[in-house]
Amino acid sequence: TGKSQKVTEMIQVLPTERYNAHLVPEDSCLTCPEPGVYVLCFDNSYSILQSKKVSYKVEVVPTADLQMLSPHSRGDMRLQ
Repeated sequence: TGKSQKVTEMIQVLPTERYNAHLVPEDSCLTCPEPGVYVLCFDNSYSILQSKKVSYKVEVVPTADLQMLSPHSRGDMRLQ
């Protein structure tokens, strides 16, 4: 739509959560219930003295293609 939106107007889809990905890589997926713009937010404020390297992969699969995926490759879990 081209219209910008303020952070305070955005709806949080998942709660903020801390991951110990330095122990085991985090791998999960999210099925988006509504079409729209989704924003990924990485927050390192709990560790201001330690920088982090974040690697991520986002794959957008159209709804019609989801039906061809196996049940093990999709789900309603956390987004990395």
